[in-house]
Amino acid sequence: MTLPTVSKIPDAAQKTAPRTNSREKLDHLGFVRREPILSRDSQEIIGYELMLNHSSELLGGKASPMLNRMHDELLLKSILALEISQRIGDDLVFIHISPATLEHALILQLTGHNVVLAFRPEAENADRQIARCRELKTYGFRFSLDNFTYSPGLYPLLGIVDFIRFDIPPQNQADLGPQLEAIPRLSEKTLIAKNVYTEESLKNATRLSFHHYQGNRLEHPTQDTEPLISRDRAEIIVLMNMLANRAETTEIEDVLQQDSALALRILRHINSPANGLEQEVHSFSEALARFGYDTLHRWLSLLLFCQEASPCHLERSLQENALLRGRLTELFGQRKLPVEDRAGLFVSGIFSCLDTLFGMPLDKALSHFSLSPSMGQALLRRDGPYALFLKLAIACVDHDQPSIEHHAKMTGISIEQVNTIYVKALVWTHELQQKAGH
Repeated sequence: MTLPTVSKIPDAAQKTAPRTNSREKLDHLGFVRREPILSRDSQEIIGYELMLNHSSELLGGKASPMLNRMHDELLLKSILALEISQRIGDDLVFIHISPATLEHALILQLTGHNVVLAFRPEAENADRQIARCRELKTYGFRFSLDNFTYSPGLYPLLGIVDFIRFDIPPQNQADLGPQLEAIPRLSEKTLIAKNVYTEESLKNATRLSFHHYQGNRLEHPTQDTEPLISRDRAEIIVLMNMLANRAETTEIEDVLQQDSALALRILRHINSPANGLEQEVHSFSEALARFGYDTLHRWLSLLLFCQEASPCHLERSLQENALLRGRLTELFGQRKLPVEDRAGLFVSGIFSCLDTLFGMPLDKALSHFSLSPSMGQALLRRDGPYALFLKLAIACVDHDQPSIEHHAKMTGISIEQVNTIYVKALVWTHELQQKAGH
């Protein structure tokens, strides 16, 4: 998931910047992205790290203090302008900054109760960093030490911080073991493994007793099992196809009568707080009469990604991506398409994740569904009236900066508008999952 930034670098920073293309790079970072952080034990998402897209590319190696400051200011201003930390609710928001930025005035404009300031401490400025962390802690901020190398002068920090994060090496985790063992009071801290992009990285983190995991592997799960559509999902597909083909109410009810458990589950889903109904629905026929075929088709598409049992962390992350793709596609399309042509936008975005959900190529997964021409063109050929909006939605969720800029231009939607739409979609997705109990 990616967000465009909303502010330029201050004039003062521009005047003192090195004579390189650093300023140009900063202006083209463009989007803030988030990575979910999941609990090892409960497999719940406990928070997100917010970072500028391509920031590692810009700040890799030995970045100058000025470049670090410019980077951090741009990140903080974007988070503040978009009110992301407030919109995420009670989930933790990790923000990695350089130690000098702890002193920045923008820090105190953040909402302290759920913000974790992450930094790599510097032994030469230990006293100043310790004093500033103690001060910020009184405002409710929490702290994480990133890729922390212990030295005695930094010992007081261990009484202040709650988290310690380390990049997980892709292969030789033995290199990290001695570094962890050298840290006093380690057992009192919550350890977070970063850069968990592969199964091997996850195994390494588990061997080293990390409590939480962070990395894009969780947003793009690999398929470890044979393709399978469960019985419940197969029955939902049948109902969705009947709705798409405008079947008679009595025909749909005949199908539901064959599985009372599924019928009850659908009614619970329709009446859930996520849908915000003022009056409870007591039958599928009543729901169809009140809301129509397209709305019920949309609601059942959500049910495909929601299992009765608590989903595993990969499935929950997939659900979040599917919802976000669906809502983004819908909101982008609403700006350009007439009302009568918008019905399939949301479901097109949701269905673009069916290949991962079912563990099969997308064209094969889609063969089980009755698709409108616009949906089929967008999903199978990336063509037709929905295609550009779907491409832009996928680029945003995948934080693909060049594609975001390209498709935004092609759709005639400004970067500022993409920014606003993305925040709305992110909040909608987060609230929907909370209301649905996921």
